[in-house]
Amino acid sequence: MARPDWNCVVGYDHGKPVGYAYGAPLPPGARWWGGLLTRVPADTLAETGTRTYALSELMVRTPWRKTGTARRFHDELLAARPEQRATLLVLQDHPKVLALYESWGWQTLGDLRLRLLNAPLFHAMLLDLPPRGRSVIATT
Repeated sequence: MARPDWNCVVGYDHGKPVGYAYGAPLPPGARWWGGLLTRVPADTLAETGTRTYALSELMVRTPWRKTGTARRFHDELLAARPEQRATLLVLQDHPKVLALYESWGWQTLGDLRLRLLNAPLFHAMLLDLPPRGRSVIATT
């Protein structure tokens, strides 16, 4: 992938591919939020290039589903991210996937439809990331 700071986690079990997760930070002025149908404060959508990490895809092959493997890929991918938050899109006709991400702490920001002909409706989700690799100012 040609996007700056793109990264990927791939898992194998005895040489067999199990699955993967990948993503990249949203660049300044990203069009990620362009199809958002829900009104939110403008500052929620402002991107600096270092604010939001977009988890683009998480996939686990059938034999390893429902084993905790997806959560391990998810956590490993996001473990050292310096961004403040992560985002992902979940198809609205996949309530089990939505419930899974919610159980991991993700929250729905709103409805989003890509600006493509016959594009499906998504839940745009956000997850606050713990401070890692970024300075945190403590007050007394």
